[in-house]
Amino acid sequence: MAEKPLRVLVADDIASNRSIVGTFLAHLNCVPIYAEDGVEAVELFRRESPDVVLMDLMMPRMDGFEAIRQIRSIAGDRWVPVIILSALSGEGDIVHGLDIGADDYLAKPLSFPVFAARFKALRRLLDMQRRLASSLEQVRAVANGVIDGIISADENGRILSVNRAASQIFGYSSSEMIGQPLGMLMSDGDFGTELSIPRLLSSGQMKAGGQIREMLGRRKSAATFPMEVGMSDLQLPNRRMFIGVVRDVSEARRIQRQLVEDAARLQRYHDESEREQELAMNIMERQIRSDWLHDRAVQYAVLPARNFSGDVVAVARAPDGALYAMLADATGHGLAAAVSVLPALGAFYRGAARNAPLTSLVTELNDLLCGLLPAGRFVASALVRLEAAAPQGQIWVGGVPDVLLIDERGTVLQRFVSRQLPLGILPSAEAGIACEVFGWNAASQIVLCSDGLTEAENRQGQSFGNAGLEQTLRATPPASRVAGLRDALTRHLGRQSAADDVSVLILDCLVDGEGAARAS
Repeated sequence: MAEKPLRVLVADDIASNRSIVGTFLAHLNCVPIYAEDGVEAVELFRRESPDVVLMDLMMPRMDGFEAIRQIRSIAGDRWVPVIILSALSGEGDIVHGLDIGADDYLAKPLSFPVFAARFKALRRLLDMQRRLASSLEQVRAVANGVIDGIISADENGRILSVNRAASQIFGYSSSEMIGQPLGMLMSDGDFGTELSIPRLLSSGQMKAGGQIREMLGRRKSAATFPMEVGMSDLQLPNRRMFIGVVRDVSEARRIQRQLVEDAARLQRYHDESEREQELAMNIMERQIRSDWLHDRAVQYAVLPARNFSGDVVAVARAPDGALYAMLADATGHGLAAAVSVLPALGAFYRGAARNAPLTSLVTELNDLLCGLLPAGRFVASALVRLEAAAPQGQIWVGGVPDVLLIDERGTVLQRFVSRQLPLGILPSAEAGIACEVFGWNAASQIVLCSDGLTEAENRQGQSFGNAGLEQTLRATPPASRVAGLRDALTRHLGRQSAADDVSVLILDCLVDGEGAARAS
């Protein structure tokens, strides 16, 4: 049987974003309901009662945070998943959104495979929640109607009267119960069939006055079942009578067991996901030649925004001692981004091993990624080749921040601006791949970084920027500039984390044959 379409409220002030999300939803058997700002989103939620809410954070009139807060207030006890879709991916924004009622977070630009996987998981949770809510509603409805059995008994424990619900609970007719000992309705493990209510009260096993105790009941079939019993003591003019309210809680306990099983199943899914990510990380680390990264002419740092980084830095020495280096920043971050970069690593090392010209190596990497990456995925990169026997090199920059050639004092000698498309967008024949040649007269350094560094914002919304990068380079000695950048970024961010993967790679540009000496 076909799944019932989910009605999804999409709140975003940018029409193109709404159109993209609507297209994604159409492929997932969902019906979008569009809102252009927070005010309209709240009104549509109240009027349309959607199944799911996709909420942008930065919108006119009312932002996403306030809209989520009001939607949660309107929803009350009804659970409606709220997923934040925003380019604001700072830890503070995510935590604040989740604190006020959001259930999940997806960063823009959206990846359809990730979006689809999240929605499939969400649909399973909604189905599970609806089944549980339906079961609980059935139990609640019966409890508010005829589920509670009412039994009156004298102080010797003889049944005086029962209602229809009590008969249904225990399986006896009223005539079979009246005049019989109350103990006949209880498990022998709790009490005998001859039950004195005053003795029961004095023993502390049951208290009158509204306290509810869980006990094992016994049906006419001799089957036992869990029941909740509340006892009231009525002192009449000529006798003492007790009223017991009995509720069969078998269904509630079944639901509790189901919840426990579902929680265990979700935990297994989570553990499996963690193992898969650990395996992916292990594979990634095995692909990177970490021994080359310990070259004395190399400093680097890779700081992941999630479990592991989608940024990759790699270096290799050619047979003649030339130093090859690559800094790659794939679309997004985490596992999806890392997988995009992985195919390029082998080609990079093979190119260095055969001492390939940089233009040839970039062409090979670009054609490889064009054939492997899906539409909308690419790898912003910078590649460098430093000759071992002469103070000169070649560089190619596509989509990453400016690469800097600096002197020992950190002053920028030359700036290599990105004039090439990132890898994986157009075939090399159309991309017009070209490298720049450069040289140096004194000991210098080449500085490469991803936009995760320059675009990292603090709580005030100020980015680290090129100014922060260059100021830090001037303030630190050549041998510790990567460590200086990490410290400066930490101070800039304060307690919040970077929104994107951060990577930095610094290469020493030596003179007078020092490069060949270091390579040996």
